[in-house]
Amino acid sequence: MSNVVISCENVVKNYQDGGLNVEVLRQINLTIHKGESVCIVGASGSGKSTLLHLLGGLDKPTIGDITLMGQCLVLLNQRELGELRNKYLGFVYQFHHLLPEFSAEENVMMPLLIAKKSREEAKRAAVEMLDKVGLKNRAAHRPSELSGGECQRAAIARALVTRPACLLADEPTGNLDRKNAANVLAMMMELKNELGTALVVVTHDDQATQHFDRVMTMSDGVLTVSSE
Repeated sequence: MSNVVISCENVVKNYQDGGLNVEVLRQINLTIHKGESVCIVGASGSGKSTLLHLLGGLDKPTIGDITLMGQCLVLLNQRELGELRNKYLGFVYQFHHLLPEFSAEENVMMPLLIAKKSREEAKRAAVEMLDKVGLKNRAAHRPSELSGGECQRAAIARALVTRPACLLADEPTGNLDRKNAANVLAMMMELKNELGTALVVVTHDDQATQHFDRVMTMSDGVLTVSSE
């Protein structure tokens, strides 16, 4: 059985801006293997967030193929893409995007309820994952009652509660101070190792590159290896 989780082959992404054809990604080739960690560093506007959206099936490439767990994303309809994302991927963004009217526990339960798991099973898994991120005693609190760092940890618990094959994180520490940022990254790495989940982080923060298996640089839509 292949240990490839996500694969990009000759991926190009263009946007139309007025009468101009803007090339955002140029001939991207990238393979993410089971359990590995990859950090993609680049300035704002370099194309790294666009690449992450393509990897997650949130957008389609202009040219090229992207596969997730052996399935070609370009060939799937929106329902099929949604089911594949829910089963195999977790997403974390710069802003936590927790639903304000629900508790931390209820927010973490959501992906499992969407996947048609019972409330009992979803609650049990949510409590376990909140415990792993150090928020078990804050499970009943709503986002407005949590600190920024706590909200981001709850968002990570929500992303990992389905035990996905890959966690995609877009500037996950960009809204945190240096100490909280370091703590969140360390926790993500620890959970990645514990769960066997692949981790792809895009960031403009050069300080966030420690402890990754691979560090790559995105510049003007071109992805290059910066260190191994």
